[in-house]
Amino acid sequence: SGKALGLRMLGVIWRRVASRSVRVGGALLATGFGFHATTKCDALELVQNSLDQWEWRLKENDSPQRSEMPDQNEVAASLCEPVLATPVKVLDTPGITITEYFGNKASKDGTVSFAQATVHRADEAAWQTPRFAEYVIVESGTLELLTVHEDGAQVTRTQVAAGSGVYLPAGLRVKWTWPEPCSYTVVCLPAFSPLTSGSDPGVSDTVVDRSSNDALVQLHMSAGASGLSHLPPLVANQHAPGITPLLVEPVNVVEAPGITITEHFGNVASSDPAVSLGRAVVKGPSQEAWQAPGFDEFVICTEGSIDFLYANGRREKIGAGQGIFLPMKLRVKWIWPEATNYTVLCLPAFSPAICGREAEEDATNAKDSASMRKLEALHQKA
Repeated sequence: SGKALGLRMLGVIWRRVASRSVRVGGALLATGFGFHATTKCDALELVQNSLDQWEWRLKENDSPQRSEMPDQNEVAASLCEPVLATPVKVLDTPGITITEYFGNKASKDGTVSFAQATVHRADEAAWQTPRFAEYVIVESGTLELLTVHEDGAQVTRTQVAAGSGVYLPAGLRVKWTWPEPCSYTVVCLPAFSPLTSGSDPGVSDTVVDRSSNDALVQLHMSAGASGLSHLPPLVANQHAPGITPLLVEPVNVVEAPGITITEHFGNVASSDPAVSLGRAVVKGPSQEAWQAPGFDEFVICTEGSIDFLYANGRREKIGAGQGIFLPMKLRVKWIWPEATNYTVLCLPAFSPAICGREAEEDATNAKDSASMRKLEALHQKA
């Protein structure tokens, strides 16, 4: 099954954190981090064709005669479908609440975690050196990150205000502090695990007390995500003193009559082709043209609702507080029945060149031709 395939692949996937590619036949299907553990492509299997490349092939017992072999890009697209996400409160303490939509616990997949956090008071965490990279968007309040100064003795303070984003590379020794209540969205690559968070052992942590941390470990163990066989390798040694988090200012990449999309990380905002993370504001009932993107999409709806039309009239719907995963190559139409806000993560990063958007002019489409031309121009300059 797709789930079993995902579990078999996790160890291999983590050994290819820096550079991975998956192909359908000879065509590129995925780069960066995939989410194939939960897709429903049961007629396909991943076959390794080199040290760092895999390709989707029809399973031997499902393969027709060569003369009848269908196009495998079409097979992959037709057999994959959206996967609804069930959010899980992985932490809920007087200091902080973290709701995970995708990750080791929520979706039982270790390639990426995508969560929303609310800090309820001025607080701080212990020093840590995570084995995963972190992409953070601060929605309200202020986040302050402490790192070691280049002299090795002093501390450098990086302040992240509401509306800004910050990137923390794997292996960065850092202390999170919140001078006031704060809310933020965080993506970890690979997915967060207590066993790879790198928190200093035996150090008091006021935002997450010891009992809450123990419960978090048990939560991950119950999800089957914290066994030693599932641990990612050290993707980076601890960075030398003087390295600080990278502040990233958002860019409005789409400003159309029906929708505004703000990119916080990606090809335009941070020159990152591997990951894009953005927020969208849909101003009223509208829809998007049909598309079959060359990237996986992870969506969290924060206000309103979204319908996803696919596969000859089939439909999935999410509302505020719900999430959905859209596998790459899935032909899908987004429909917004009302004003809606959502956050979307694309792996690899969104690009007009691989968005698979079909030529479709409709008065109810959220994006007009002018906004699409601007989007393409921004990516050409990036």
